[in-house]
Amino acid sequence: MPADERGQSLASYIEPDAGKAGFWGDMPNYIVSLLKAWFGDAATAENDYGFDWLPRLTGDHNNYRTVLDMLDGHVPGYIVAGENPAVGGANARLQRLALAQLEWLVVRDMSCVETATFWKNSPEVETGELHTEDIATEVFFLPAASHVEKDGTFTNTQRLVQYRHKAVEPPGDARSDLWFFYHLGRIIKERLADSDDPRDAPIRALTWEYGAHGPKAEPLAADVLKEINGYGSDGRALNAYTQLRDDGSTSCGCWIYCGVYADGVNQAARRKPAREQDWVATEWGWAWPANRRQLYNRASADPQGRPWSERKALIWWDGERWTGHDTPDFPPDKAPDYVPPPDAKAGAALAGNDPFIMQTDGKAWLFAPAGLVDGPLPTHYEPVESPHRNPLYPEHPANPSAKLYDSPDNPHHPAGSDLFPFVLTTYRLTEHHTGGGMTRHVPYLAELQPKAFCEVSPELARERGLTDNGWATVVTARSAIELKVLVTERMKPLRVEGRETHQVGVPWHFGHNGLATGDTANDLLSISLDPNVHIQESKVLTCDIRPGRRPHGPELRALVEDYRRRAGIAP
Repeated sequence: MPADERGQSLASYIEPDAGKAGFWGDMPNYIVSLLKAWFGDAATAENDYGFDWLPRLTGDHNNYRTVLDMLDGHVPGYIVAGENPAVGGANARLQRLALAQLEWLVVRDMSCVETATFWKNSPEVETGELHTEDIATEVFFLPAASHVEKDGTFTNTQRLVQYRHKAVEPPGDARSDLWFFYHLGRIIKERLADSDDPRDAPIRALTWEYGAHGPKAEPLAADVLKEINGYGSDGRALNAYTQLRDDGSTSCGCWIYCGVYADGVNQAARRKPAREQDWVATEWGWAWPANRRQLYNRASADPQGRPWSERKALIWWDGERWTGHDTPDFPPDKAPDYVPPPDAKAGAALAGNDPFIMQTDGKAWLFAPAGLVDGPLPTHYEPVESPHRNPLYPEHPANPSAKLYDSPDNPHHPAGSDLFPFVLTTYRLTEHHTGGGMTRHVPYLAELQPKAFCEVSPELARERGLTDNGWATVVTARSAIELKVLVTERMKPLRVEGRETHQVGVPWHFGHNGLATGDTANDLLSISLDPNVHIQESKVLTCDIRPGRRPHGPELRALVEDYRRRAGIAP
């Protein structure tokens, strides 16, 4: 998003990339085509293609910062679609306290998840921190269609886009996400149609023509995919991102997906069987960008264009073009001996033996010379919470650039705290999915994994008096939860710095709604984020574990406060 000096104008936004060596040098083509997809005929050269209509980043806007602002009463409304932050968010207690400060909350899900019912059955209601009658948040629960009840695409970590077709109609009032956001946008546009307020101009200018059909007026997912693919000046679907231009003649909702509707055909819907194509299977679905199954596949050939390994040959130079089993991730007619002229720009500035086309030098990087807050070289830090020191940097056990958001509701444990001597890690189960909304309400899955539990080693069980299938209370400075105990050899102690370090494993799917229930593992976590993309450090923290069930009511918070006091954590 535009920000600071880079957001003053379209020119200032694209200037840092425009003309650079590598395919990021074509940034003007990508951005202007994106603005044309958003604003259509209203985006012209005279108004910088609507660039001034875009919002600006004015500070820290990651989701956890938003939740903290919500807690302080600065966020009036929140739309939660297919997520369950009351269970799935780090420091879930803080998430629920923040929801109580909203004016309105929209929750779209397949079942009534804890985020929708926090106001009546959250642990904070039991402890007296929240009182249902005092919560002013107006909650709208809107039932959502499942993936088999709507058309659309899946994109996996292989970058493979696969189109799925609706198998059955959604029941009752359940609707797809596309239906919800399309009709929400349509209604807002209709209400602002006659507005002359400048702040409403971008909404009025938005392209919003997606054919709705059937008795439920469901928008056509394929129309959205076509818009993402992009169109040329003749109104036909573009075939590749190399066709994008910065003169307003092309539109494209996301340049890396340009080509998913090549030749006017939904490439993501292809299902050619494996027996009818080679091992790369380029005719099953479509991979971004340009249906390349292996990024930077020019590197599979030597500088002269010959496969490094005939057995594993992927692409090669045939004397005239790059060809092979995969779509070449390289200009198809650029010869291996091509040498760029001194004034070459963008992709033309890379030589014929420079495979890494998104890098300015065309080379592989072992470190990142720019773009990382804590770069350029990788190193080791302990987690924010660890029972051990960092021998590499004794003065900085954890990453000094990490975002911690220290506050009374989000305290962190001191490194090496005797009060929290064990390592806790969270993970998933085969039988449940993320925050549990799709699985904890399903009887046969709930029968397989019915209750929240923790895994401990036999050694830790003996040390702390834990019994298999008994109860344990796990405590951190954020909260305490009770779990059934599974004593297992899987959780092996680690020997670090000459002493035994025990681990506690806790699946994080559980909450108090549905058939499979239990305390929420993420109640134990603090909000601590990596400094670059703000991913939460939710896989490792420190804790204490003790036999028996946790206290209930106000006594729960009294237990946590006692631990904080003894650990020297400020209230």
